[in-house]
Amino acid sequence: MKTLLAVAAIALCTTGCVMTNKTNAMSALTLNVVSPDTSFIDNSVKPVKCGSATASGIVCFTEGDCSIAAAMKNGGISKIHHVDYKVKNILGIIGETTTLVYGE
Repeated sequence: MKTLLAVAAIALCTTGCVMTNKTNAMSALTLNVVSPDTSFIDNSVKPVKCGSATASGIVCFTEGDCSIAAAMKNGGISKIHHVDYKVKNILGIIGETTTLVYGE
């Protein structure tokens, strides 16, 4: 019984903890895939600046702020032209998502 509980706890801790969901190409190994977010495109804003924010993790531990607001702050951007996401995933064990915001 203890072995079954231990296996269940390990399975719970290692499944889906560092899954990246900003890409259209899901696989066990994803390296440097860039996906656009077209809902932010504003042609009246010039993409002269770029700001980035990253969150990364390994197994059950994830840290970082990859929000659009953090990327805007890091790039000194007040108006968004468009947003891209850069994703890395290795077997759901190691993951990293970077948000790239372009604007002025």
